[in-house]
Amino acid sequence: MQAEDIARKYGRRTDRVDAARLMLADKEHEARLSADTGGRTAIYDYRLNEGMYVSPAYAAPYTVIVNGSDQLQVMRWGLVPHSATLTEKERYEREHMYKNAQAEHLFTSWPWRKLWRQRRCIIPVTGFFEPHYDESGLSRPYYIQRTDGGLFSIAGLYDEWPDPESGNTLLSFVMITISANPMLREIHNGGAHPFRMPLILPDERAEGWLDSSTERQEEVERYLVTPDDKDFEAWPVGKRFNYGDPYDPAKTEREEIRTPRQAFIF
Repeated sequence: MQAEDIARKYGRRTDRVDAARLMLADKEHEARLSADTGGRTAIYDYRLNEGMYVSPAYAAPYTVIVNGSDQLQVMRWGLVPHSATLTEKERYEREHMYKNAQAEHLFTSWPWRKLWRQRRCIIPVTGFFEPHYDESGLSRPYYIQRTDGGLFSIAGLYDEWPDPESGNTLLSFVMITISANPMLREIHNGGAHPFRMPLILPDERAEGWLDSSTERQEEVERYLVTPDDKDFEAWPVGKRFNYGDPYDPAKTEREEIRTPRQAFIF
């Protein structure tokens, strides 16, 4: 999946993505040189995620995002609120904060209550990962995708943070989660936030979510609905999920497990 595929699906342009590709390529080159000389910068911090849900969750990729603009945007996963100080911004990134926002708290909790009216976005993906815990408490990641393998929309919020040192603006986003449907309840059965899943928007409702005229709470609430599981499938993947290149497509390959229930496929 490439940004051009995303642009075709959502009717957007790619000028800003093209510019970001060049900028991130330079940063990755610098990071590789730093790594060769003992630096600690991860080269994957400067890869552009174009439609694949990056794992593991503590990664903070630059991601192609859809908002109300006619241009695709490039944003950082892990929201940095507009009002954050430089010290706060560094702490949010260090502690991997603000990756997810619970739909139930969208209108009442900071910083989401400042964003839900005019800062809604879509995270276009081909799939995502969730952990499943067996009876012994060990976890195994599962990969979830549409049965047709197609691109789909996860609802999110975004903000703009003015960097006081460079004068640049950092765009960052958070993914909205909601109570899980039956398939995801069975898969995502443990951890810090069990029985939850990304808020997946039906194709026909995606542009409505982005519409700036949709600004009353009762209008936005209509989008906060647990998605059906009939068009999705899931299977276990290998433990390498947590290691190596987070962009390696092999991370989504099925890996059979020695239990009577080999995979959840609905």
